[in-house]
Amino acid sequence: MRVLLFLLLLPTLIFLSCSGESKVLVFTTPEITLQADGPLLEGSNTAQGNFKSTLADFLKTNGSSLDKVSEATLSAATLMLPDSMNSSLLSEITLQLAADQVDMQKVGVLNPVPEGQTKLTLNIAKEQEKIGKILQQADMTFVADVNIKKDTANSLPIKGIFEFKITIK
Repeated sequence: MRVLLFLLLLPTLIFLSCSGESKVLVFTTPEITLQADGPLLEGSNTAQGNFKSTLADFLKTNGSSLDKVSEATLSAATLMLPDSMNSSLLSEITLQLAADQVDMQKVGVLNPVPEGQTKLTLNIAKEQEKIGKILQQADMTFVADVNIKKDTANSLPIKGIFEFKITIK
């Protein structure tokens, strides 16, 4: 009876020992400035901000490394406008991530932009591809396509904080 029970449980034990556990870590960027230089014209304008990735250090601190990243997604994006400019000037924001050797990925949108706000939370894309590969690059770029309602001579410095869920195998 014991031998039969052992033989029935053996495949399950082998599967569990080989599959390994994965864990999810939350990686939050420091504040990044995405800049659109003025004058800004009515319609689409691009604000960009570069980020020298600190993911490798973050993973090392958490007992892992870049080669163990199996998946990553943007889970939250908060944008802050300067106090001198609120969201009444904006109609839509689309956020994309870019890096060398990886296709640009659309990861968030806010449409319509609520009136009179200086802090905005984007709606995160449900489908995201290759975010892990983007995060594994030494440098990445945050690109915000911002629709402006009317011409302005001002530049638009947008500060952003971005949160990623990283799955480690």
